[in-house]
Amino acid sequence: MTDRTEERLEQGLRSRADVLTEAPLTLAHVKATARTIRRRRRSVGAGVAAALVAAVLLPLGLGGGDDTAVVPAPQPAVAPTGWLTDGTVHLLDGTEVPLGGVSEVRAWAPLGEGYVAAGTRQGAEVVSLHDADGSLETTWPATGPASFVVDDDGRHAAWVLDTGEPVLLDAASGEIERLSSAGLGRRPRPVGIAGTCPDECGVVLADGSGSTYLVPADGAAEPFLPKIPQVVALSPDDSLVAGLVGPAPDDIHSCGGVWSAGSGQAAWEDCNDNQYLFSPDSRYVATTFAEGLGPNSLRLKDAATGVLVHEMRRVDWMPEHVWVDDEHVLVNVQRGTEWSLVRIGVDRTEEVLAGPAPGVDEEKWGMPVSPYLLPTGP
Repeated sequence: MTDRTEERLEQGLRSRADVLTEAPLTLAHVKATARTIRRRRRSVGAGVAAALVAAVLLPLGLGGGDDTAVVPAPQPAVAPTGWLTDGTVHLLDGTEVPLGGVSEVRAWAPLGEGYVAAGTRQGAEVVSLHDADGSLETTWPATGPASFVVDDDGRHAAWVLDTGEPVLLDAASGEIERLSSAGLGRRPRPVGIAGTCPDECGVVLADGSGSTYLVPADGAAEPFLPKIPQVVALSPDDSLVAGLVGPAPDDIHSCGGVWSAGSGQAAWEDCNDNQYLFSPDSRYVATTFAEGLGPNSLRLKDAATGVLVHEMRRVDWMPEHVWVDDEHVLVNVQRGTEWSLVRIGVDRTEEVLAGPAPGVDEEKWGMPVSPYLLPTGP
């Protein structure tokens, strides 16, 4: 079995993880705890940690929508609209930015006025910070394979150091804040940033057993689960939660849906998809079935009702996709031996922005993989 095949199998297995058995915290409880923490820490002049659930960042899913009014999410400092090939970022406006000083980049994202990336430097796994021109500013060690998550406004990133400590990076200062690793399980990995940084935020991590923890900026880790058995995404305006509810009737794959974050009541459920990613304005959610050899199709739905807005029909594989604005998703698509980047919209349009192009690194992975790498989204 090749490394790439193992990676795809691991993605499928992760999406079928057993329902978590720890006593869940309700979102109301978490918010109440956050208010208590804020009052206590303000009284001593300390920083405040938020206790809001964060979206799980997986390279899957996208969104759908209607005219439901929601509070707009903060816009990123640099819009994550583009892709990376051969170490160079290609933005949709035609700008090209080579990321210097690192190799084997496996994740990247705009951050503040520059970029953050995960790759290797002198053979070691690192997370790197780059300026607007792509020049390397600094690196930090990371657990391998290195990965990170970014917050909704594109100004903070989080990952786990090689020591097992979670850290939070402020792009404006270029400094990291080390968070407590006490109470975390084995092999913690970042899944999101909760709340609003820098004053009221924390990092959400999952361990090797699937348990989820919230680590506030100046507190210890604690189990963090809403009423949903396994949270996979939170809308940027904090109004909706997507999650998994257990096996489908065929006892093979997982079912999921969307719930009100305030009441905990189900907005809609189905067994057709099990990966979700909300649009930046929270009006839409992109859903896909990510088990087996999937994902290979994509549905944009109204986030509040589950009504289908647009469906991108079945292809051979679509390993990555990311929202590029409130109404469009960029999808990395494989058809046969060729790859393309396709922008799809809630207006049912589909536009090829790059490709088709042949796959690369066939000798390394045992199969051709995409020449394009999409950014990590919030």
